[in-house]
Amino acid sequence: MTNKSLYLFNPKQLWARRISVFGLMLISTFLAGVKWTMSLPTDAALWLRILMIGLFILTFAWISLFFWSSLFGFIELLRHRHVPGIEWVPAHTPLTRRVALLMPVYNEAPGSVFAHLLAMAHELDKTGQASFFDIYVLSDTTKADVWVAEEALWLEAQKYMPDSIRLFFFFLPKNTARKSGNIEDFCRKWGSLYESMVVLDADSLMSASTIVTMAQLMEKNTHAGIIQAPPMMVNSRSLFSRVQQFAGKIYGPIVSAGLAFWQVGDSNYWGHNAIIRVKAFMDCCGLPVLPGKAPFGGMILSHDFVEAALIRRGGWSAWLLPELKGSYEECPPTLIDYAARDRRWCQGNMQHMKILISKKLHPISRIHFTIGIMSYLSSPIWLCFLVVGLAVALGREFFPPVYFSNVRTLFPTWPIFDKIGTISLLFLSLFMLIFPKFLGLFIAIGQERGRYRIRKAWYLTKSVCVEIILSALIAPVMMMFQSRFVFEIFTGHAVSWNAQQRDDQRTTFKTALHYHWGHTLLGIVTLAVVVLYVKPLFWWMLPITAGLILSIPISMLTSQAQIGVWAKRHHFFVIPEEVHIPEVIKKARRFAQILAPIAHQTFGVEAVVTRNDLNAAHILLLSVNGPAPAITHEQLQNAQLKLENYLNHHVPMNMTNEESVALLYHPEILERALILTKRAG
Repeated sequence: MTNKSLYLFNPKQLWARRISVFGLMLISTFLAGVKWTMSLPTDAALWLRILMIGLFILTFAWISLFFWSSLFGFIELLRHRHVPGIEWVPAHTPLTRRVALLMPVYNEAPGSVFAHLLAMAHELDKTGQASFFDIYVLSDTTKADVWVAEEALWLEAQKYMPDSIRLFFFFLPKNTARKSGNIEDFCRKWGSLYESMVVLDADSLMSASTIVTMAQLMEKNTHAGIIQAPPMMVNSRSLFSRVQQFAGKIYGPIVSAGLAFWQVGDSNYWGHNAIIRVKAFMDCCGLPVLPGKAPFGGMILSHDFVEAALIRRGGWSAWLLPELKGSYEECPPTLIDYAARDRRWCQGNMQHMKILISKKLHPISRIHFTIGIMSYLSSPIWLCFLVVGLAVALGREFFPPVYFSNVRTLFPTWPIFDKIGTISLLFLSLFMLIFPKFLGLFIAIGQERGRYRIRKAWYLTKSVCVEIILSALIAPVMMMFQSRFVFEIFTGHAVSWNAQQRDDQRTTFKTALHYHWGHTLLGIVTLAVVVLYVKPLFWWMLPITAGLILSIPISMLTSQAQIGVWAKRHHFFVIPEEVHIPEVIKKARRFAQILAPIAHQTFGVEAVVTRNDLNAAHILLLSVNGPAPAITHEQLQNAQLKLENYLNHHVPMNMTNEESVALLYHPEILERALILTKRAG
């Protein structure tokens, strides 16, 4: 694959788009930086002024990029224009190449996973093109009971699968590269059977029309390596997740359209709800192990950005297509769960500092890495800017200006501080942050139809206003979380990889106190300092101090599903997909109810030695899972002893996870135990 003729789009037009976005960002940042420089106190030390100017420029540039990108996205949505350079095909164009749907899972709730897959399979069956799709569940689960539950749910799901689609389950005993390792293992074993693969997350849902369209686009556009469908959040219940879901629905489209405007065929990959050409992935995406120890070294956590960069370096194009609707995911239910996920992403993005300087990367790929890094560095930069600004104000309080120096002059030295200029820059920054939200609101209102359009417009408007207030209160808390994450990473503290919390689970006072006591204390101290020494800053600092002081009640209240239900009942944060529920979501909920009796059971070794079907399936799957992980003789001996006590004396097994895994890798013991169980029965 070569770089020439990657997509049918004039390169001059492509660079004109990029120059427009980044040029306006640089110009606005330069002008604001000049104004800020002129507004600083003239009697401040030179090093302090340089520091304040540097922090302001970094902060404002980040805000400016978001603003201009969103503005161009808004214009694109108003014009209803497709992303240029990619050829579309009629909806009923028949497929000729096979596609794999991959669902990597890691200690997830298998009932929800298989319910989603069944929903997508039945939707695909209606298209008449389902025979071109196979579904793979790729598990690298480490908990024995979840592993067995996955096999049990796979067996149960087979009963409801359409005849036109095959559902496979494979278990990877040892996976050091996590999700990317799972995908790589699939490509080595079965990748040659497929033209492309749709990569999903455990909470992913995609409509059949979207999946088929992506497969058609892959066949038509032979230069395409990745096509990303922007996912939209659904199924939210807690107030926190409903606010995030609403924000994604209202603001997400202009953000995606803005990114697609300047990225065109050099887009990024978000790790799921995308289709990838198997050849491109196999040829380009052998991920390196970064030198050194974690957190900066070792396996790459945020592998998706890197895979997109490597595929682009290999001469393939990558596309973000906002036109692709029907792509869904779920949101963490609480602020603390959201922050926990952010911690993993933060470490992964910081690792990109090493990859950023890799050879032969496309310039836009380097920009993607830089944006990802800055998405987390912006928080400590913002924090430093606030701290330095407050310190300057305190310094002027404790050390008043010297009007008459030792050098005799006719006139006193009057320090100049442009208060109006500073306030105007603050309002400009707030405008650039908030105005894109109202652009998204305008688009959303314009899409409303029917007799209740005015009423719905009012519901959307009041929801946006409340969302802005809640986001303003949560922003300083996330600033502190992300600043701590960056500090931990730069001081050598790595994060472990755990399954994401997806079920509703409210935050208790004890949990909130554990995570937010520092935020609360910092807010109280800052407020006290401002009130006692720099009262003019009270109203400017109030959004920051209020968010920190109220972090515990905010975290607790927004985690409540009951409050989320109340908000929905009163028409706050309601998205169209909750009024007119997409068919694939309806099917997923129905299959979740069907699978619930199995999903809610407790599985483990006991289920394998008492059920004929599960015993046979587990042993059969062992033959294709690959070599077993290291198991000690002591673990196996203890497990056998507990199994014998269970079989002979009906004593509960109470095995450790390691002992259960040891037994599950010995088919001869499991077969013999099943025979003994049946005889005893």
